[in-house]
Order: sequence, then C-alpha cells, then structure tokens
Amino acid sequence: MQLSLNWLKDFVKISNSITPEEVGQKLTLHTVEVEGVTKQGEKFKNIVVGKILEVKKHPNADRLRLAKVEIGKDKILDIVCGAPNIEAGQLVPVAMPGAVMANGLEIKEAEVRGEKSQGMLCAEDELGLGGDHAGILILDGKARVGQNFSDYLGVNDVVLEVDNKSLSNRPDLWSHYGIARELSVLFDAKFIERPKVDLNKDIKIKKEDKVVNLKVEVKDKELCPRYMALPISGIKIAPSPKWMQDRLIAVGMRPINNIVDVTNYVMLELGQPLHAFDARLVNGIVVRRAKKDEEMETLDGQKRKLDDKMLVIADLKKPIAIAGVMGGANSEVGDDTETIILEAANFEPTQIRKTSTKLALRTEASMRFEKSLDPNLCELAVARVLELIKEICPKAKIAGDLVDLKSFSLNQGPVELDLDWVSKMIGQKIEEHKVILILEKLGFEVDLGGAKKSAKIIKVKVPTWRATKDVSIPEDLIEEVVRIYGYNNIKIEMPLIKIEYPRFNFERLFERKVKEILARSAGLIETYNYSFVGEEQLKKLNIDSSNYIRLANPISNLHTMMRQSLLLNLVENIKSNQAKYENVKLFEIGSVFFNTPGDINKNDEKKEMLPYQEKKIGIIIAGGKPLDNYNEIKGIIQLLLKSLNIDFNFQKSEKEISWAESGSIADIGAGGKNFGYVAMLDNNIGRSAGLKKNLAYAEMSSKDLFELYSNLGAKQYEEMPKFPPVVRDLAFVVDNKVLYNKIKEDIEKFSELIKNVELFDVYQGEKLGYNKKNLAFHIIYQADRTLIGEEVDKLQNELAKKLEEKFGAQVRNF
Repeated sequence: MQLSLNWLKDFVKISNSITPEEVGQKLTLHTVEVEGVTKQGEKFKNIVVGKILEVKKHPNADRLRLAKVEIGKDKILDIVCGAPNIEAGQLVPVAMPGAVMANGLEIKEAEVRGEKSQGMLCAEDELGLGGDHAGILILDGKARVGQNFSDYLGVNDVVLEVDNKSLSNRPDLWSHYGIARELSVLFDAKFIERPKVDLNKDIKIKKEDKVVNLKVEVKDKELCPRYMALPISGIKIAPSPKWMQDRLIAVGMRPINNIVDVTNYVMLELGQPLHAFDARLVNGIVVRRAKKDEEMETLDGQKRKLDDKMLVIADLKKPIAIAGVMGGANSEVGDDTETIILEAANFEPTQIRKTSTKLALRTEASMRFEKSLDPNLCELAVARVLELIKEICPKAKIAGDLVDLKSFSLNQGPVELDLDWVSKMIGQKIEEHKVILILEKLGFEVDLGGAKKSAKIIKVKVPTWRATKDVSIPEDLIEEVVRIYGYNNIKIEMPLIKIEYPRFNFERLFERKVKEILARSAGLIETYNYSFVGEEQLKKLNIDSSNYIRLANPISNLHTMMRQSLLLNLVENIKSNQAKYENVKLFEIGSVFFNTPGDINKNDEKKEMLPYQEKKIGIIIAGGKPLDNYNEIKGIIQLLLKSLNIDFNFQKSEKEISWAESGSIADIGAGGKNFGYVAMLDNNIGRSAGLKKNLAYAEMSSKDLFELYSNLGAKQYEEMPKFPPVVRDLAFVVDNKVLYNKIKEDIEKFSELIKNVELFDVYQGEKLGYNKKNLAFHIIYQADRTLIGEEVDKLQNELAKKLEEKFGAQVRNF
C-alpha cells in the first residue's frame, strides 16, 4: 500500500521539522513495516520539458519521424518518434538517457533504422499519469524549455510504501485516516478526527428532488451485515480536479472520471470501498448469492462464471456487481451518466477472500473487505463522498431516500485488564498512568472502576475500528501498550527458566541421516517439489489418473492433483536441467497421497478421515547409457542400505509399471518384505514426455526403511577373528535371466567356511555373446584355524562346478 505524506497531514499535524524518513522509521518500529520512502519527483528524474524545433520523415521507415528537440540553451537532441501528433513548436516531456519510465524501461541512446535517437518523447501512460497512449503528451504554455518535468507538474509529495503483510490484522490501517491516527499517537500530534455523522438525520430531500424510488433487499444478512445506498442526480461526468488526480497518481491509482475518482479517493482516505452505479441501468437492488453458472462481465472487460457460494449485487433481472470485489460493466458509470446510485456496504471477510481467490480477481476493494472492516465506516464514507461531489458537481442533488439496512453487532468489551499482570507479562514495570494514557490515545475508553486517579484492574472498551477481529482479550491490549511504549525501551534480561532437553524425533534424525548419505556419500543433489501434479504429466508417462485425489481449488492447471509418486516432479526437474548438464542425479524425500482413508483429522469437529499419505525416498539418474544408469542407481541403494546396516536384496519383480521398460523392474526387499523398486524408463515414453536423456528411477518407503533401521538395535562390539580370512575372486558368465540373488544364496550355503559374498562387478558386451552377462564376486573364507591355500582352492573349484551344473555358469578365463 502506498501513502501520500501530504494526504496524511490532512488529518495529523506533524511538525515540518520531522523528516519523511523519521515518519517511516517510527511507523516501522511501532505499527507497520515501511519498505520505502520516495520523493515523488524522483519518478521523473532525467525527464525535462522540451520544445520541438523540426519534424521530418524518417528516411528508412514510413511510420517513424525525426524530431529535433531543444531541451535547454544550445542543447538540441535528435529523437526518433512514432507518434502521429507531434509538430514543430510543441512543448513535450522528453526522457533523456538514464530516465526510467513507469513500466521500468530505462532510456538509452540508440540507433533506430540507421538514425540516431538521443532520448524519447513521452506519452501519458509512459509517465504513469494515465492510460492514454494515442500520442505524445502535449504540455500547455506554462511549461518552460529545460524545466524539470516534476517542477512543471508541481509534484512535491513524499510516498511511503507499506508492506501489506504487516496490515493483515489491522483493517483500520488500510487508509490514510487510520495511519494518521497512529502517527498522532507516535508523535504526540493533534489528530483531526472526522465528525460522527447520522445521515438519516442530516439528509433532507425536497419532494420535487425525489426522482428515484430505490428499493433494496438483502437476502443474506450474514454475508452483508450492512448495506447503504443513496441516489444522487445532477451529475456531470468530467475529469476530476487536478488536486484529486495528483493525489491518486501519487499513490498508484489511475484517474478515470470525477465520480469514479471520488469513490477511489474516499476508499484510500477512509478505508471504506464504495461503488457508483448508473441509475438508468439498475432496476432495484437485491443482495443475494449468485446462481450456479451465472455469468457477468466485470469492469475489466472479462466475462466471469459465478457459483452459488458467491455474493452478488443484482437488480431484479441480472447481477450488476460481484460483492466486495468488482462492479459489472452492465451498470458502469459512463460519459452520459446523470444520476448515480452510491453504494457503501460491509461484507463478511472470509466470503470476499474466497470469491476473489476463486475468480483470480484481487482488487483494492477486496483486499480491504477481506480484513474485516468496521461497519460504522459506511456512513462516514457516504458523508465524505457527498462532501466531495458537492464540491466538484455543484448542481448535484440527493435524488431519493437513503437506504441503510444493517444487522451487525460488535464486541467492544469491555476487556478487564490487571495492570500488575501487564507489568508481569512485559517483564518490567510500566507506570499505570502511562498504560492508561497509551490506550486512551489509541481510541480505547478506560473505566477506572470509580477510582479517581488509578486502579489496579481497569475495564477497557474497544473502539469500533478495532473491534471487528483485532482486539478482544487482555493480551491484545498488552501488545498495544508495548508497541507504543517501544520494544527498544524494554530491558533485555535472560529469563530464569529451567531449560529441558527437547524430545528427540528419531524419525526426523533418520531422515537427516539418509539425506547425508545420499548427498555427501553418493553425490546426489536434493530437490524439493510441490506435492501437486497435473493430468498432462500423467498422460505423458502413461499413468492412469482416475484414482488420484483432485484439488478443489488448484493453484494452476498444471497442479490439479495430489501426487502418488515422486517420479513425476523429478522428471520435470530432469527436463529443466537436461540441456545444461550431461548427467543429472537427484533425490527427494517427500509425501505422496492416496485416495484411501488415512488418519483422522483431529482439528475437524466431524472427525473426518484424511487421505492416506506416506513419505517416500525417490532417486533419479539421467544422462548415461540405460544399463549404466540402472546399475549406478542400484549401487547407490546398496551404499545407502549398507550404511544403515540393513541387509537387503534385489529380486526381479512380477509387477508391471506403465512407464517402465519391460523386464527392468527389480524389487528391493529385506526381512521378507518389499519396500521399494528400481526401474528404467521406457525410452519411447521418455521421448513423448520431453526427455532427451535415458533415465533410471528408484523409490523406497521411508516408513518401512525407518522400521528396519529401528529394529536393528544399538551397535555392539564384536571381537575380531583370531585367524586371517582368505579372499578369492570368482568371475563367470551366465544367462541374463539368472538373478544375482539366487547365485549369491547358493554360494553362501555351499560351505560353512564361506563367511561373506560380495558382488563387485557386472559386465555385458559383445565378447560374452548374445543375452549373456559376467558376474564377479569376492568370496571370503574363514575358520577358527588358519586355512591353507590348497584347501581353499579345492572348495573354489567345487563351487565353480556346482554353479556350472545349476546355472550354466562358465568360469571366465578371457
């Protein structure tokens, strides 16, 4: 949100000796975060008034012209311009090299179709002064050649940029009026309060002036606790006064016409959004929920489909506005409008937020309504609009009765506050009279309970502008006292609290250990992805989406469902990086979600079941040959599980995976249970998904791994063998269909002297023959005595013979 310092000073008398930077710093320390303080003239740096001396046709372009422009004594620039309205003798704004336009474009010297251009002649929209781009802005005779453009405009304001996030719980601060109230407290300055109004008493209408008999019905009073409407005739649509346009432009609002500008001006001044309908286009007003699939065109020219949960302002035939969000084009104030219906309403904040989010339409009005505005603000805003309309449209008259339908109540307390407890909570003593003074300055009414000067327990009545959702309990009042007193004034002391060790989350420690192994030891890069996937992703990988959980309100059409595997988003990561790196090796640990019942939602009163979710470990490798990727990923799994001391095995899987190459799927198991798989992506599917590299993927259940790891128990000391082992290597060629695990099991069972078997190499090549592979094992022999070579050699030969008989294994000697 942007704030004009000149505008703020309409309501608070801040000393001229206080700099804008001090104002920003004070607000940041006590109220809201001020992100920037900008002098308005800085927007027009390096933009000056120039006089066009000569205009001629560009020799190399039909639609371009060459202008010689004087910007000061003996300073003439050559500028290429495409605007049709430039002529010699005109005074125009000239952006010189170094100027930055409203859209962020930085002006530099350039060559356009072979002709030098030393700057730019500016249109209205390029300067941020409006939306007109039909031609160059032509200045009046008051302009002087060489004059800074900011001086010509007479802009001398300072704009404070406030972070909207810091205003989320303060609906009263979404206006100059609310911020000025805060500044009056922070600087102990006089606050010029708007007088309280009772429009029903103040508005008097002559019988002959009553030309509109307006009927209003509010069908959902919960969603619209207050609705005010007032017909006004004698309107003449014209540009708003320059002072009003200047203020709107200063805070980033584009002037449109006098009526629209007045409603925007009052919204920015008081914080209450308003809307004006053309009375000719409105046949009564009904505040109701939209009908299912009802459509309307909004003021931005977009046709929007509504649903029956949205609130609309309608007449007897059609919706004319989306309540609290945007008006409709079918009731828009136009150049020939003479009578308007002014609307000031209050809407339920959650409903406004849901509607604006669902329609992807967030406006200045919706941002304010969703913060829970004070319903009493409506009549103050109507009174201010009438004051301004009377000023800019002298012939305007009240054209009908004021409609004011209200059904709201505010919890203003009182809230009991124990002053001793205040000091205890803050951690230091703050004088009682200071606490009371701070609250009273902020607009709270303090009841001392009959005591003349002070009381230990006071009753505090909350002002209406803080009673909607902001202040309701004693802790809220303490926050008010402390922030105004100053956090910097609170002494820093270490608390005298007994500190206990935090409870260990062993599953989280396990997850961290897995990440350390995969990132440091295996050299993989960790990635984090959304838990969402899109239907197009699933189709490209040949995955059926029928059983996926669909999102009711997805953030985009690329994220419409909850993922059931980490694969899809990891594939997208590969696609994003495949052009930059030869090999890409990633892993992710994240949750997947299934359309089956899971845990009970403890925060839900109905105790409904949540969908089942589980953490998975996904590993993906792309870039090498298919089998190399496959073997490397198996090696990484072996490294991980051995580092965790988990005995495991790979087994050929009987299941089918739609995206995997036939015959490449291997289950990963331990303790008689499979907890993951590894597979190669089918090349044809990969190419259709946009992949240019071969890919292997593995996925394991983090939960199952953690259970296996937890059941291992603590490591215990094991005495070193007294006698040395004997290590023999055995390499042989077998058919591709023979599983490594079957061979390993037979080797381990062959003799009691064989203590360990480790596969250290797998090779396939033309020398071995078609559909053959070479397996090489380290075999460790050990006994409670010293083994001799002849004994081990004999066992090794017998083992080779047995493997040949059972598996057709041929000892490799080439």
